[in-house]
Amino acid sequence: MKTLFAFCAAAGLMMVTNSASAHTSPEETAARCANIIGDIVERCQNAASEETTECVRKIRRLLADGRERAARRVAADCIRSATERTEKCGRRIKRISNACIDLLLDMGAPQLARRINNISEDAISTLRTTLQREKRAIREALAG
Repeated sequence: MKTLFAFCAAAGLMMVTNSASAHTSPEETAARCANIIGDIVERCQNAASEETTECVRKIRRLLADGRERAARRVAADCIRSATERTEKCGRRIKRISNACIDLLLDMGAPQLARRINNISEDAISTLRTTLQREKRAIREALAG
């Protein structure tokens, strides 16, 4: 999964770079950047949903078996993993965003660069909200 994310981020960055060198308009470049950022958010949220569902199942199963200590370990591991994934996704978004902003500034489009910066900040905020929901679901499962 990590390799897929790295590949997608690299492919996205190459698409943006190649599109700029192919003389696309700043608007087209900004649209591609926004789409790439959106795709990263979607993939990260899908991974969060899958991981949370599996964690909650494990926790409930352990609690049903009377293994509270093991359930607490699973919950802690799940929260750590979710936090790490969110941070990695955020770093990916910042890398893509920074590359896009640089391209747009080089193309003489500071307004579009600001728009991409705002999109990036909103995307990271969305991921943080998703992380908080994940943590809450895991804690609620642990509480029974």
